Amino acid sequence: MPEPGRYRARLQLSSRSRLTLCCMLLTALGLAGLAHFKQLSLWYILAIMAAAVGLWLMFNWVLAPLRREILALNLHAQNLQDGSFNTSANQLQVDELAPLATSLTRMSAQLRAERASLYQRELLLDTILQSSPTAFILTSHADTVIMANPAACQLLNNGRKFNGSKLFSLNNLSTPLQQALAAKQQGLIRLDNSNQSVWHLSVSQFQLNQQQHWLYLLKPLTREIQREELNAWKKLLRVIGHELNNTLAPLSSLAFSGKQIADQQQQSQLSQLFDTVSERCLHLNQFVQAYINFAKLPLPHLSNVNWPRLINQLQDQFEFELLGDLPKRTWLADSQQLAQLMLNVLKNAHESGSAASDISLRCVELANELQLQITDGGGGIAEALLNQVLVPFYSSKPSGSGIGLTLCRDIAEAHGGSISLRNTISTASGAAVSGLEVTIRLPAANQTTTPTSGQH
Repeated sequence: MPEPGRYRARLQLSSRSRLTLCCMLLTALGLAGLAHFKQLSLWYILAIMAAAVGLWLMFNWVLAPLRREILALNLHAQNLQDGSFNTSANQLQVDELAPLATSLTRMSAQLRAERASLYQRELLLDTILQSSPTAFILTSHADTVIMANPAACQLLNNGRKFNGSKLFSLNNLSTPLQQALAAKQQGLIRLDNSNQSVWHLSVSQFQLNQQQHWLYLLKPLTREIQREELNAWKKLLRVIGHELNNTLAPLSSLAFSGKQIADQQQQSQLSQLFDTVSERCLHLNQFVQAYINFAKLPLPHLSNVNWPRLINQLQDQFEFELLGDLPKRTWLADSQQLAQLMLNVLKNAHESGSAASDISLRCVELANELQLQITDGGGGIAEALLNQVLVPFYSSKPSGSGIGLTLCRDIAEAHGGSISLRNTISTASGAAVSGLEVTIRLPAANQTTTPTSGQH
């Protein structure tokens, strides 16, 4: 038995076909009327047929604007369906269709604005992903990498893209990281083969296009942990310094009074004893003040750096060779703190046993940062100790206080920059000379970090 819908499909005629059928029906009714009244003459038949043709032509002429308007509206709707939002519905002479055309035009404008906004949001999101220090890795249910930002490429594949590869087939994937990713283990991870040693792994699972996906986020936390560690040390220094000062002040006063009494009684041994106590109190006070000054490092006051003046001040204190040109662009920094930072590094270079001729300074201007590279020929530092020399109170010198390089790092980070160390081998003098290169990085933006409550 045929389906009812098939009959309905056959009866769906165009407006032109229906108009033709209507004219033919009127013609048949006219001929039937003539036959009923027995007036079937040739002239009457031709007149009725001419009237039907004229009526058909008149109806087509009247309905032509409606057809054109409906065609324009259909075309506009198809453009919207195809994602083209730059067209508009043509409003002709049919007032009844004007509200529909206006609605389609408003819908087109709204969709165009939403698409532009969506494009801007996607562009912003892509910019954030590309510039973020956090490593983003998106994988499918089969662990195929769909998206990885530059930070992830740098961490997992030496800067090379690996989209489309299997995540766990990467050769540079360290064992701790591979185990954490495979177990979907969220938390802190320590990696010894990267610039940032402490990372936080976050794993999320979600549905995308009805398929399971995994999102891995690896956030570097080394600087944050070091900053909090430094703030804790500074708070402890202030407390200890306060207590020691409260003790040293009366001890110094008592030693001075005791010395006067001993001198009056001509007790030379007792006077010498009080001198020793006073001297030790003075040295201890100077020792404590050095740490207190480190704990109270003020925020840098940024201004244009006068590089010739700064270099002359440094060369008045320590001998070194300036390689290349001085910075030509304008760089903002606290000149006093920057001078203190570079003096500490140059002092360490001379105390490393390096010849003065092997100590050099090079200024490298990049698009987004300035690098101050200080190199010596003192033999360098053991690789196992490179990450420890910036830790507060750690020193490889027997009489070192352990705050020199820590102060340097604090000053660099207060300027929004960083400091790094690496061992080098130089052959400039004809013989291979091993040494240490300290690189101070200052950003072009010169945005200082906001200190926490424990930093001052």
